[in-house]
Amino acid sequence: MSDNSVEKISYFAISDIGCVRKNNEDMAYVAGKLIRDGETKGEIDLSEENPAVAFAVADGMGGYEGGEVASEIVCRSFSSFIKKGLPKEDSETIEAVKQWAVNANNLVLETGKLRPELREMGTTFVGIIIDKTSLFIINIGDSRCYRLRNGVLKQLSTDHSERERTGNPETPSNLIYNFLGNEPKDFFSDISIYEPIAGDSYLFCSDGLSDLVSDEMIEENFFEPYKLIELAKNEGGRDNITIITIKIDEPVET
Repeated sequence: MSDNSVEKISYFAISDIGCVRKNNEDMAYVAGKLIRDGETKGEIDLSEENPAVAFAVADGMGGYEGGEVASEIVCRSFSSFIKKGLPKEDSETIEAVKQWAVNANNLVLETGKLRPELREMGTTFVGIIIDKTSLFIINIGDSRCYRLRNGVLKQLSTDHSERERTGNPETPSNLIYNFLGNEPKDFFSDISIYEPIAGDSYLFCSDGLSDLVSDEMIEENFFEPYKLIELAKNEGGRDNITIITIKIDEPVET
């Protein structure tokens, strides 16, 4: 990592039920808050007292109530993990996040065993942890993370979907092979580390957006989440839509 140091982060998050579903199975974790059927925005200064900040989108599966429960379980678990604080070394943070993911997967499975009506529940998860010098992306499933740098959009996460794995665009987009609530032998988490660059922005979303709105339109309307939701709804809005945008602000000259 370079000597670049993150000082301030601006964010906006919104979670919308869409046009078809009777309930919202998505949940967003936004700098300590849980968001469903609502929105929030703000700015965060990183300091010794507040050394890191995290955001995430979880897209629940499993029918009425099941998906809601799974996404909330995982977001609350992630919140507890972040509150405990992170190791000082990047390599230790990566291992800690991987262990959190294993524990969260087991928690979803154990809850399903205790409540048979929730046995089929699961959730995707895509998140970011930012400290002053490092940026970690956590990806499980097909919710997405994009980065906008110098006006150019790039998808940083990899969809854990059969369409992505087979390379066949005819494969239904909702067939995924990895998620929280998966059998332990099949479960894994992708953890990537990046350098945080002032001026970069990130967008996290559930597939209620990315399945219906092209990357080109996401790039064009990156800082207009209301417009992105409108675009998804105009295409039928068949799933819940959750979006988080984050900008690493330029340091203020003193």
